[in-house]
Amino acid sequence: MRRIAFFALTAASLSACSLDSVGPSGSVTGTYTLRRINGSTLPYTFTSGQRLISDDLTLYRDGTFIDVSRYETGETNTDEGFYTNDNGSLNFESSETGLVYQGSISDDVLTEVVNGFTQVFERQ
Repeated sequence: MRRIAFFALTAASLSACSLDSVGPSGSVTGTYTLRRINGSTLPYTFTSGQRLISDDLTLYRDGTFIDVSRYETGETNTDEGFYTNDNGSLNFESSETGLVYQGSISDDVLTEVVNGFTQVFERQ
């Protein structure tokens, strides 16, 4: 009986594994929409006067990401790079700028801290 329980538990554990990067509640892959910067909702106006209308961050299964920011002027900024996930603790490295920054994920909420800005994203 113990042997059957052991195999059942092992099978259940193995079936929960996948090749996706996994956070505390499953895969972190997907598209996340920026909801807040430093506690303020979008649109967000930077001290330079530039106004951010939207931002979508997509995390891919292969450990790459793309981040597309859209501004009131119609300008779009795209950043790409790599990320790693250690049980919900994320590390990002931009291929465009070389900037390295951290984040975390809990359920469908991803939080990043970049250049002094705390950004809160929600999975779509």
